[in-house]
Amino acid sequence: MRSRLSSHLFLLFALAAIEVVGYIAIHRAALIRGYETSLIGAGRDLLIYLPIVVMAFWLTRAKKFKGSWTLYTTAILLFSIGMLAQYRLYSDPEYNARNKAAARMEKTETLRMRYINENYDAAKRQMMGLSPTPPPKDAEVRVKEADYTIANALLSSYTWIPVISLVAFGLAFSFCASDRFLSWIQRNSFIIVLLTLIPLAVAIVSSSAGKAAGNTTPWEPAKVPFLLGFAGILTARYKDLARTYWGIPRARDIVPLVVMAIIPFIPFFALKDFGQMLIFSGAYATLYLVAVRRWPQLLLFVGSVMLVISILVVGALPRNIQEQFPLLPTIARPIQKMLPARIQQRFHLWLDGFDPPSPEESWWKKDFEEALDKDPRMKELAGQSEAMKRSVNTDVWFDKLAFQPAQAIFGIASGKTTGRGLGLGFPEVIPIADSDYVYAAIAEEMGLAGGALVVLAVLIFVIAGIRTSIEARDMFTKLCAAGLTAFMGIQALVNIGGITRALPMTGITLPFVSHGGFSLITSFAMLGMLMAFSHRNAKDAKAGARVKREPESATSLEAVQ
Repeated sequence: MRSRLSSHLFLLFALAAIEVVGYIAIHRAALIRGYETSLIGAGRDLLIYLPIVVMAFWLTRAKKFKGSWTLYTTAILLFSIGMLAQYRLYSDPEYNARNKAAARMEKTETLRMRYINENYDAAKRQMMGLSPTPPPKDAEVRVKEADYTIANALLSSYTWIPVISLVAFGLAFSFCASDRFLSWIQRNSFIIVLLTLIPLAVAIVSSSAGKAAGNTTPWEPAKVPFLLGFAGILTARYKDLARTYWGIPRARDIVPLVVMAIIPFIPFFALKDFGQMLIFSGAYATLYLVAVRRWPQLLLFVGSVMLVISILVVGALPRNIQEQFPLLPTIARPIQKMLPARIQQRFHLWLDGFDPPSPEESWWKKDFEEALDKDPRMKELAGQSEAMKRSVNTDVWFDKLAFQPAQAIFGIASGKTTGRGLGLGFPEVIPIADSDYVYAAIAEEMGLAGGALVVLAVLIFVIAGIRTSIEARDMFTKLCAAGLTAFMGIQALVNIGGITRALPMTGITLPFVSHGGFSLITSFAMLGMLMAFSHRNAKDAKAGARVKREPESATSLEAVQ
């Protein structure tokens, strides 16, 4: 099944059929709530399967693909789940409404009248001032028609981003399947990283809080050149790293790696994007562990990483948790002063998010005072008494930071095992449910079963990526495949872990499922690279087997003679 398109093509058509059922369910649920979903939007989404299937045939016919189709099928599965979630959210008039309260009231009134018409008898209806006879079913509620036109679909980013993503996939595969291109990348890896910093710096200066137009992250495509650069320099020096003293490599061997590893953290640290820093740290650590195979070095490296993580965690713990352990507040105080406020906020949200910090807490005081300056009425209430100040502080905390994670947790809990049903939940109350919190929207309406399906698909994808790395015949390909797999696996882990409060929330998208900005384009480009490496592995294995058979045939011929 590994190199056969037919089996995986059947799975792709099955996904399209299940997607149709999902769109019908969302449409019926929308009618219950008094609005109509767009058939044009649904048709646009289903037409995206056409280039997906065309791309599969292109790989087979034009590129003679011999690698693992599991990577492609699991990626499309995640993409399909995300597409269904996007359609559900953007069909809801409340999600993008400027006046969300009015949109919610309109839906609530529709549901209320539907319940009255279905369950109240004539006496109850007359007591409410209604006609004793309920209206016909086709006229009992007023359905808000969809205003999504063909022009909207053609101009929408949700049309062009998937198309561009598939183009990026094809280009990445074509380039990375070429030995000449990979050799050129390996020779010029450091220069590529330095050149990548130029547009990245411009994007950072022109963006607001790390976000550009359309709420996109402009440095998302920079992941690939940074990874290739680090893999290239590690490939050139991994043999020298074996020469160690007490498990520590020589300075001239380790310093270039440290410099290359630090470069991506400069823009992320300037923007305080610690989610991206966490992903890069995990990916680079994975590359180092793959390249270095001596136990003293591995133990020293893993121990150092664990020490750094322990120091950060101890310093970021909320004060009430630190006070439960002797001497811990004394140890944590100097570390806490060095940590940025954003990290301390994330850890407080993670460990004690439903208990607001004190208004005098150093990492929260600035945000609290800024919120009061924007609302003179709230500032006046806070100045009346300490009790009122604490009450205002609670409102500001949940309005500014804790609202999203709280709503996500409530949604996941309400989904239970099988979910509320497509279109019947309330993921629209989460402000960015289509991007960072898309897993919460899936888990609410599809339940534990839908959430587990996403996790299982990610696991299968990661296992296929690890297999691709293991089967690689050269170190550069091995490191690239391991790094790409680590990028997407760790990103999924951080996203799902943050939403479920297993980890601090970092504002990272879910690969292939979140469809906004550069995230989807980068994910498909990485998929194309992984499949190119898998294809190269299969070709190398086939060539090796052919070479092995030829000497055996020659030996047999000599014996006959």
